[in-house]
Amino acid sequence: MAKAKCKICGSELDTKTAYKITDKNGKNKYFCSSAEFKAEEERKKKAAEDKDKVYYLICDIIGEKEIISTALFKEWQVWNKVADNAKIAKYLEENKDYLTSVIARLGSSEYARIRYLSAIIRDKIKAFVPKVEVVEKPKVVVEEHYETKYKPKARAALLDLEEDCE
Repeated sequence: MAKAKCKICGSELDTKTAYKITDKNGKNKYFCSSAEFKAEEERKKKAAEDKDKVYYLICDIIGEKEIISTALFKEWQVWNKVADNAKIAKYLEENKDYLTSVIARLGSSEYARIRYLSAIIRDKIKAFVPKVEVVEKPKVVVEEHYETKYKPKARAALLDLEEDCE
């Protein structure tokens, strides 16, 4: 009976009963279940999307289509010690106009703009609390019907009364 460790939780598994995936290099990876593997893949996909989102927001803020300087990625590692990419993306989204206007005033090199942006993010990200999105619930109209004992009397029209008189 061969043993392996789950790549996600680290629990010891029997290779015959564990969920097995073969990677690009031909190595087998074992997981407790397919659901655990799929959840991990979703987490990795979300993390990659968050990272891409942060990168493109920074490009917009700095005013570049692509950032060449490696300083960004060094600064990014410092930010990730304090916050994850999802929180950084939220901060950049909510403060994009402010950050763009501040960085635009510099007008200097890409490196200087990255360092200045990094100083702002390092200063603000720890205390940043994302705004809570308020979703309005649709209003439910309740029609109320009341039964009454009162029944209106049938009224005669004026035309009917005139015909009776003739």
